[in-house]
Amino acid sequence: MNRIATLFSFERSLDAMNERRAALTQAQLQMSTGKRVNAPSDDPLGAAQAERTRSQIARIATERRMIDFARTMLGQADNAMASAGETLQVAREGLVAAGNGTMSAADRALIAQKLRASRDELLTIANRRDGAGGYVFGGQGSTRAPFTDTGALAWLPNAGEQATGADVSFTTSQDGRALFMDLEAGGNAQSIFQTLDEAIALLEDPGASAAALGAGLGKALDGVDGSLERLLVTRTRAGEQLRAIDARERLLEGGEIEASGHLSDLVDVDYASAVTRFQQNQTALEAAMTTYAKVARLSLFDYL
Repeated sequence: MNRIATLFSFERSLDAMNERRAALTQAQLQMSTGKRVNAPSDDPLGAAQAERTRSQIARIATERRMIDFARTMLGQADNAMASAGETLQVAREGLVAAGNGTMSAADRALIAQKLRASRDELLTIANRRDGAGGYVFGGQGSTRAPFTDTGALAWLPNAGEQATGADVSFTTSQDGRALFMDLEAGGNAQSIFQTLDEAIALLEDPGASAAALGAGLGKALDGVDGSLERLLVTRTRAGEQLRAIDARERLLEGGEIEASGHLSDLVDVDYASAVTRFQQNQTALEAAMTTYAKVARLSLFDYL
């Protein structure tokens, strides 16, 4: 009977030591990793909730990258449209000056040279790269410059825009066709480049009559004003999207902070509690080892 009790005490002491060692190891792991949940078995429900929260944080991070890209593209578009507007304004001033009846043919030829410089500068702006392998005014995307000037000027990409975003979409390219092509000029639809080309040819013609000059310059001014109006509308829309991006980013940032806090509550360790548990388990292990040592020394002679 005594032998059975001694064996039982021995086994209980071993079980107690193993339990305390496991608890001590778990406490050490938590303190070293800073995580309360290091494996799903530590807290199955908490681990599942943590995984869903991590997925939420990953989605937020992805969307923030997308809207950062959209912000960059919209910023570039705004700068390009500002430059295009300034260039067209210079051209407009030249067209107005050319309508002065006191201008000589030589004077008009000088204005034509300035108009050609503005036209070429505008084409350069219209073909500006976006730094991401595309073009600011590339419509739905193109591997080549959207406007080609070999012979008659042509538009290469598909009309429209590209956009990015998850719940909310933001524009990442501009429709160059809508901005620079198919503009009303003197009752006809044509590109702003063709409009400027016709005005340049008219001003370089020393034999152009006053009537022809008046009609031609009026048509050119209509085209320039139409292009300026489209640029203004599109810039305004880009500015609204940039403000919307700022608001969206603030919302996402708040969601990310909230989700990160929730994740921390689920898996991060409370160091004060972990240290207390470690000390308690260490004390309990020492007690279990002392008990085991006493039981291991027991023999039949202890009961005689």
